[in-house]
Amino acid sequence: MSLPDDASPRLTDIDWRWALPRIAVVFIVTRLLVLVVAVSVEVTQPAPPEGIRVDERPIIASLTVWDGTYYVGIAEDGYHADPAYGPDYAFYPGYPIVAKATSLLTLGDTSLAAVLASNAAFLLALIALYALSVRHLRPDRAILSLWFLSLAPGAIAFALSYSDSLFLLFAVSAFLAMETRRPWLAGIALALATLTRVPGILLGLPLLLLLIEQNGPRPSRAWLPLFLAPLALLGFFAYLWWLTGDPLATISAQSFWSSPEVVDAAGATTTGLDHETSRGNGNPAFGVAPSWVIGLWVGSLAFYAFLFVFFRHDRIRPAYWVVSLLSIATVFLSGTLMSTPRFLAVAWPFDWVLAGRESRLGRAIVLGVFALLHVVLLWLAFTWRLAP
Repeated sequence: MSLPDDASPRLTDIDWRWALPRIAVVFIVTRLLVLVVAVSVEVTQPAPPEGIRVDERPIIASLTVWDGTYYVGIAEDGYHADPAYGPDYAFYPGYPIVAKATSLLTLGDTSLAAVLASNAAFLLALIALYALSVRHLRPDRAILSLWFLSLAPGAIAFALSYSDSLFLLFAVSAFLAMETRRPWLAGIALALATLTRVPGILLGLPLLLLLIEQNGPRPSRAWLPLFLAPLALLGFFAYLWWLTGDPLATISAQSFWSSPEVVDAAGATTTGLDHETSRGNGNPAFGVAPSWVIGLWVGSLAFYAFLFVFFRHDRIRPAYWVVSLLSIATVFLSGTLMSTPRFLAVAWPFDWVLAGRESRLGRAIVLGVFALLHVVLLWLAFTWRLAP
């Protein structure tokens, strides 16, 4: 699957005239798919009661659902020491800051800015990921890996006002910078990823493995940039301590949001508005997860675990199978299965494995299944039946 080390192209050696149009096709087709599902839901399904969504405008309402309501709220008003529905400081500040900055371009329209920021970050992430992928795959397979990533079941978050796109951009940029021997740039990207999503701090380990590959196991000054991430994290914790008076505020917040899902005895979806909170997240939920959805979560985890077991470790650097292992570990550390597809969607080495398979039929089947599940999860999210 990998290219030999001497074939790894520099950024300036990449044929961007060939690659950029194909990356644009991946981005446009998958965004159109999201829009088609959103319009279909809004035309054919009843709208939820007023006050549930952060925005009632067509399309924007669908793209700012679930956790997106909190991100938009933080971008507009900052964190709240005593929020009405769950501690919003469970959400890290990287994405709300970018959404707030983007609102300068949308004349203060924060909801629109959040959607634009997420999708722009995803486009940039695709470009950065291609630049990283062609160091490990042939150009055509690198593009194919982008299709697997963009159509993965959990990739629906890349179109929503969620932090996943920005996290992917920072994470991939960190590895691309490290592979091109720019450790300080890698450290800055790692710190930004850490301030965007909780698992960002864990990426310091595979980045350290890349450093060891390059410079040997003896500690050196090149390791210093990796300390930017824990420093950034401590800064955020200190701010929350000042805001809430609780030095462990972020831990208690994560515990609140990771409370177990509620499923009825029959494993079926209830009807109407259930004012009991789903996952303890304060979002009124339309029913609870049926058993087949729980099967989807478990099945997604089993599929990615299967891919990990069958990694060709002689063809993929240890740093990248550690990235994949950490993504699986994140599911268990989160304390909830609900976001399993989303947690796994950002683990791009899995997409390298899928794109590197020799069976064209096998690749087509997996991509088709991914696309189908992608649409199903979009429909469930837009109809307020299931949080991404």
